[in-house]
Amino acid sequence: MNADEKELLDRVFKGDARAFQDLLDRYQSLFYAVFSAPGFNFPRDYLDDLFQGFVVKISARDFLKLRQFEGRNACSLATFLQVVATRFALDERRKFRRQPRAYGQGGRDDDDPTWEHEDPRDGNPDIPSLERESLDAFHHLLFSLDWKRISAVLWVFKDVTRERIAEVMSTSRANIDALYKRAKDQMTRLHAEGKYARGIRRPDPEVLTPEVRDALRRLLPVPMDQLHEALLQPGAKRRALLGLVLLNYPRFLCTRAELSKLLKEREHAVEAACLSVLQEVAARVGAATATAATGAAPPADPRPDGPPRDAPVRDAPARDAPARDAEVPR
Repeated sequence: MNADEKELLDRVFKGDARAFQDLLDRYQSLFYAVFSAPGFNFPRDYLDDLFQGFVVKISARDFLKLRQFEGRNACSLATFLQVVATRFALDERRKFRRQPRAYGQGGRDDDDPTWEHEDPRDGNPDIPSLERESLDAFHHLLFSLDWKRISAVLWVFKDVTRERIAEVMSTSRANIDALYKRAKDQMTRLHAEGKYARGIRRPDPEVLTPEVRDALRRLLPVPMDQLHEALLQPGAKRRALLGLVLLNYPRFLCTRAELSKLLKEREHAVEAACLSVLQEVAARVGAATATAATGAAPPADPRPDGPPRDAPVRDAPARDAPARDAEVPR
């Protein structure tokens, strides 16, 4: 903590309203950079409300959160506030359920831009590189965690109830709460210490093999909520998480090494596991569709190889194109 930071905080803690405003003015651009990171996917017109909520948070209980800053290990006030803002945004993202606005137009009540209502920023080369770097850093941090913590974070972000997540992971509701909190704390600590991978995340051809691409294309006509239901099977555990990552691959861009760690399998076995999960999802959504159309009960354990070859196919989106639901988040 340098002398300027100490002097400013001392004035804030003595109740100097002007000093607190000076602090907000100095770091406001930092807060907005955190809140507008693509990994959180907050709509632009929500950022001001988010900022006001954050101001209330750090000023509550006589600036209790600010008083926790000690400046140890050469940590600056800016770094400390960035970490606090990131944790606040993670909490808000968990609670936030986006209403159908689709950047000013009517849309569905889901969390992400849809095919029909595209984010005009997607594919725009003028997007600040900081946004891309922040998203990549978020996913580098997330996929360095244990699979249980990754699963808790991603399913919570998809607004799946924690009771349902617990059923899928064969654990208790309380443990899901603990996993989510530990994931958030671990990511915050790793970010503050700089202990995470760097670099731009790109599609891994060893993950997106021709067979895996074909299996994903076959699922494109199926609504994402149906695909999630097919994944959220009791005791599915790692397989449910792998399916979620694959269906949203343009967002997460995981490497084969990351999926190997997630599955606890050797890297050469990753492709077979991916195909197995995608074929199982195809079987479930195919059975559900047939049941809805005919009213007949589905087979007890359908395991076909996948939907018919003449099923409608759409090219998988490139990284900068708005996939239907494609956080992996940062």
